Amino acid sequence: MKIIDITGSIHEEMWEFGFPHGHFKLLQLDYEHLGHRYTHEGFEGLVGTTGTFIQTGATYHGYKKFDPIHKIPLKRLVNVDAYILQIPLKKLQEADGRKYVQVGDIKSAEKEEIPEGSAIIISTGYSQNWEKSDFVDKSPFFKKEALYYLIEKSPNIIACDFPTWENKLNPENSLERLFSSGAIVMPNCINLEKIKKYKVKLIVLPIKILDIAACPVRAIVIEE
Repeated sequence: MKIIDITGSIHEEMWEFGFPHGHFKLLQLDYEHLGHRYTHEGFEGLVGTTGTFIQTGATYHGYKKFDPIHKIPLKRLVNVDAYILQIPLKKLQEADGRKYVQVGDIKSAEKEEIPEGSAIIISTGYSQNWEKSDFVDKSPFFKKEALYYLIEKSPNIIACDFPTWENKLNPENSLERLFSSGAIVMPNCINLEKIKKYKVKLIVLPIKILDIAACPVRAIVIEE
């Protein structure tokens, strides 16, 4: 059994999406108790989309249509059958200065049919740019047809190793259908190119914060 951590590190001066008050900073909150000094930290600017995170349709449609993350059944997050689609970044075509994933790329990476209710994980190797300040700005994206192709497989989770799924310069408005599908979205995974097997097990553990639509996670892949 091989355990692969696919969670990106959170630290000061890292990239972020530009949300107000969303710039991560580690605070030292050391304190004394019963004559001993303890080390303690605070997390300023930790938002739902910091680092590797999951997101539900509540982000787009609100909580009347979709449950918050703490209500996701654990069976959707633990020991999930996952399929790794290896699509090297260098093979991707480019538009508007960014690489993009198209339907043909996905079909070429499919080694067998992916059952409904599985996790689909797109690996391009882009996470090797994790420490760069333009990690978000130069992110690859999904062409509309490619994202729809994944959605039509009725996946439990759709994950990848890049942050921005839509072409910002010429948007195709595919995110509404994504967030209407019921799939859990998990961007910004790392180390996916190190996974050798096509079918693996996935574990995704969000912080148990009540009533939120996006949350940082610790995610691991298990190759058996």
